[in-house]
Amino acid sequence: MSNKTYGFGLVGCGVIAPTHAEAIMRLENAELRGVCDLNEEAAKACAAEYCAQPHTDLAEMLAREDIDIVNILTPSGLHARLGVQCADAGKHVICTKPIDITLENIDALIAAGERNDVKIAATHQNRSYPIYEKIRSYIDDGRLGEILYGNTFVPWYRSDEYYSDGWHGTKKLDGGGALINQSIHYIDLLIWFMGRVERIYGFTDALAHDIETEDMGSAVLKFEGGTHGIIQGSTCTHNGMPARIEIHGTKGNVLVVGDDLALWDVEGEERFEDALAGKKGGAADPKGGMQENAIVSHVRQIGDVIAAVEEGREPVLNGREARRAVEVILSIYKSSETGQPVAL
Repeated sequence: MSNKTYGFGLVGCGVIAPTHAEAIMRLENAELRGVCDLNEEAAKACAAEYCAQPHTDLAEMLAREDIDIVNILTPSGLHARLGVQCADAGKHVICTKPIDITLENIDALIAAGERNDVKIAATHQNRSYPIYEKIRSYIDDGRLGEILYGNTFVPWYRSDEYYSDGWHGTKKLDGGGALINQSIHYIDLLIWFMGRVERIYGFTDALAHDIETEDMGSAVLKFEGGTHGIIQGSTCTHNGMPARIEIHGTKGNVLVVGDDLALWDVEGEERFEDALAGKKGGAADPKGGMQENAIVSHVRQIGDVIAAVEEGREPVLNGREARRAVEVILSIYKSSETGQPVAL
């Protein structure tokens, strides 16, 4: 590793910005130097909080030679377009989830990274939570046996006020609703655990909100190798409930509720069960998931991008890896629209 300190810029000073800013500040070889938002007051407030320089013009911030990496934290439908602009300015790019809302835009962003020899990455912080890393290691080592099926359920709640901001729940800027915005964290985990999806049959509806996208989505999946899966995500569950993910193999069952271990039943190990798991999180509060564990996970994932630059390799959560969850979600939407299963 070199002794260089990497300069960061943030684009978008909304809900997720403090998590990224706090993570950058904890990295010894990183410094937040600029923030950009069309809302001048938001830019100035964020900049003052984290001792950075405010901008309302992205081109102006990108012209700064002391900024090496830019984190895109805007509405989802702007991620790739702004990311391409950053890549063409010679900056490495990190997008918050989803990396974008169309595969065409994602592919254009990946191509911009290759064209400009810069890194394209995303943050899916749940992958770096210790419990999910442990599950992945047990799958890789065969300690859960042959994986048979895996499911994820995200029964959350969002208010009408949440959807009144002009972009949440819109096709243009959100790309969808409960699945692509809220449930994507757990969909990403499910396919990280289970592997490539071969076929999907899905349904989406707006059951409790007046929005053009879904507040309820359900799908059945067939994974490569014949394993099964279920995805169900909502933002219309009364009061919201903790998300859960479960993996079932021939040697074990694992259940995580609200990012807390609820059941560990693995052959040859002491059984663990916790009926109180999942009593926190973002079930009804958009800011609820931005706790200490999320910041620590962002530290690791942003730090990996710096390491990838130093080592001349791809980030672990590179553009192609982040593309996978979006492809699954868009296939659920397509299946719902056509009434037919979709092959990936």
